[in-house]
Amino acid sequence: MGNKITSVDELSKNISFIRWVKGTALPAEIHKWDKWLGECPLNEKLARKAQQIVLGIDFVHPDYQDVNQEWNELAVRIDSKSLRSYWARRNSNSRSIFFLKIAAILLMAAVTGVTSFFIYNSTRERQLAQKQSPLEWRTIKTEFKEQKTIVLSDGSSITLNANSSITYPSGWVRGNVTEVHLKGEAYFSIASREGPNVPPFKVQTPDGTIQVLGTKFVVKTGPKRTNVALEEGSVTILKNTDGTKDSVGSYQIKPNELATFSRSKEEISVREFKNIRIFTSWTENELLLDHSPFTFMVSRIKDIYGVEIKVLDKKLCERTLTGTVKLKDLEYVIASISKVIEAKVTYSNGIVYFGNTN
Repeated sequence: MGNKITSVDELSKNISFIRWVKGTALPAEIHKWDKWLGECPLNEKLARKAQQIVLGIDFVHPDYQDVNQEWNELAVRIDSKSLRSYWARRNSNSRSIFFLKIAAILLMAAVTGVTSFFIYNSTRERQLAQKQSPLEWRTIKTEFKEQKTIVLSDGSSITLNANSSITYPSGWVRGNVTEVHLKGEAYFSIASREGPNVPPFKVQTPDGTIQVLGTKFVVKTGPKRTNVALEEGSVTILKNTDGTKDSVGSYQIKPNELATFSRSKEEISVREFKNIRIFTSWTENELLLDHSPFTFMVSRIKDIYGVEIKVLDKKLCERTLTGTVKLKDLEYVIASISKVIEAKVTYSNGIVYFGNTN
């Protein structure tokens, strides 16, 4: 690499580095930064700190801006300012230039000495940090009736459903293990991670670990079990035993399959669905029903809107439903469901009633 980077501030403002962190770099840039990262432990240390500044994880919202464009515009302003500063220095008197050169030489000598010291001790510092400093974790949560979509630095995305949370290690460097702890429900679109020495993406749940190398799937955790619905690619499930986090076996599911597993049971249940959008349609703010049990619809409404459900007409529980309901405000959803099931649905004091209240 041409100019040696010795500070976090310099690295975090490097346009090429920003593209590399965010997964938008060209192949030549990726090769350059991957090579630079492996040159010495100090580079990895700088990259970790700079990546936290650049943000290894971004929220997607309606006002989302083109970050690369903003940085490029900033670079133009910086270059323009630097050019003006250059001509200002050039017009200064020769005596000032002489002393500035002397100061620069002394400063470079000091920086070189300090840099050499850190390179010499970087391995020991990293080992001590791993022993003494616990890994920092961050948590993102959603409330009822809320969704959040976040984008990882490699282009992968995670959409959190209502009343859910993910916890992830902050400050990871591109290429390191990406691990997420999930409570609730989330849709994962994971970029391909195939290649030598590339670790899988992992989703940790109380019942086990979901491990992938690039795929699209939904995970939903609950008090007693975890469900995984696979849209494309493949998923490996490493199931836990009751009361421990030790894996007792691995299971691989295929597209259009729903796997249900629990730490309290040894077996894993796998069912095939012709229309897997039953489990992913909420990401499009829809509730898709395709010969779905009435109880499935009821549980979705309860999970998303955080309301209590009372089924007064027990015959409704024997029905299967087909149709699509837009997930707007609760009143709209109730009116739509009433049309789908052709029965009375009312809402009062935080409770949704199915059937006549008389």
